[in-house]
Amino acid sequence: SPAERVEIVWGKLLTVMVFSIVTSLLNLLSLAVTGAAVLSRMTAGIGGMGGMGAPPFSVVIWMVLALLPLAAIFSALSLALATLARSTKEGQYYLMPLMFVTLPLSTIAVMPTTEISLGNSIIPVTGVMLILRAVIEGDYLIALRFLAPVAAVTAICCIMAIRWAVDLFSNESVLFRESERFSLGAWLRHLVRDRGVTPSAAEGFMCAIVLLMLQFFARLFAPMPDGWLGFAIQTLVVQVALVATPVLLFAVMLTASPRRSLLLEPTPWQNLTIAGMLALVAHPASAALSEFLQKVYPISPDALAVLGEISKMLQDAPLWQVVLLMAVVPAICEELAFRGFVLSGLRHLGHKGMAIVVSALFFGVVHAFLQQSINAFIMGMLLAYIAVQTGSLFPGIVFHAVHNGLAIALSGAVTADSVERFPLLKLLFVPSEHAPEIMTFHWPIVAVSAVMSASMVLWFRALPFCPSPEERLQTAIEHRGSTA
Repeated sequence: SPAERVEIVWGKLLTVMVFSIVTSLLNLLSLAVTGAAVLSRMTAGIGGMGGMGAPPFSVVIWMVLALLPLAAIFSALSLALATLARSTKEGQYYLMPLMFVTLPLSTIAVMPTTEISLGNSIIPVTGVMLILRAVIEGDYLIALRFLAPVAAVTAICCIMAIRWAVDLFSNESVLFRESERFSLGAWLRHLVRDRGVTPSAAEGFMCAIVLLMLQFFARLFAPMPDGWLGFAIQTLVVQVALVATPVLLFAVMLTASPRRSLLLEPTPWQNLTIAGMLALVAHPASAALSEFLQKVYPISPDALAVLGEISKMLQDAPLWQVVLLMAVVPAICEELAFRGFVLSGLRHLGHKGMAIVVSALFFGVVHAFLQQSINAFIMGMLLAYIAVQTGSLFPGIVFHAVHNGLAIALSGAVTADSVERFPLLKLLFVPSEHAPEIMTFHWPIVAVSAVMSASMVLWFRALPFCPSPEERLQTAIEHRGSTA
């Protein structure tokens, strides 16, 4: 065909978009007709519609405008998953995670307690829904105020989704795979029988989704602990039984080399030392990021009450037990899961950066609170980058343990009273704006922390890393394309 693959993808994308938009408009029309018929029947006996009626025509225009970018995002994602799937049934299995991610994002916007803010406006899908809700309610000034961040985030999501679809359609190993009738049972038997040295991308996704489901049900059914012992047992069960154990089972059952799948490779002591130093140096910047996130996304009173109860439990326990439970155990279990099995599988996508971002995204979602999720996503990208560059899980474990342990130690040691008793601490710490009883770092300390952290990350960047076969192939294809 004289058409390039990019042009073919755009043609397919526009076709899917047209069908998506038309289907959505027909659904809205059907809902409007059905709603009008039901209301007319219900209000026939009271002599009118009771002030209820169809929305103004301007609302319909805004809904169509909001529909266009959302249709582009999900059409590109659906096209990419359809390219990846070898059959219709396999494509349906791939679409389920997309549905699980999309439904909460759209549901958040229609909740009465959700208000539009800078933090909520930069959440994909949710921001568009909140802007649309503000326009329908007539709050045009509020909608205009947050239009720029919503448009920027939506445009970035569109570009990333379309680029992923183009990359998959340009990958001949994806296009010309053997087509066969898909069966979930046969696929699971194939995973166990024909094991690779490291997990495939599908196995990495499957492991991450299983971990998310286990965490969801654990939070849903777990009661609030009544003391330190109950909290410690509950945390150990979650980390060991619901994070580490499934990952170890996946590694043993689905791969020929669990050691390589979990990145349990030896590494020079310099990498461990620099990782520990990076955790120390980056702590002020990380604390400032947490402070900023709490300004943008204020913690709800219910969540503050839960955190207050947990904080009291931690204060009553010995420090070494708290550090062991909240720093060392999560560092081992979570690194085995997200920088071990999941990252090893995602690297078979052929893009190192995509594997790092997606694994960090799963790591962020698994945390309970939104503020923790965003902070964990950023830290997850750093940890995944260290794991890729060093080829070992151990530097990430050291970084993770030191980072969490330092945060726990300082939260108990550096208080307003201790700063008053030791005036030299005023050179480092200042009361937090949203909670004066909590001490945060001065901005010069944060700036120095950011600069030194960046220099240490550049040290890891200089290390030679071992690319996966798919990454080598993708690099060769890009090099050949640029040369041509």
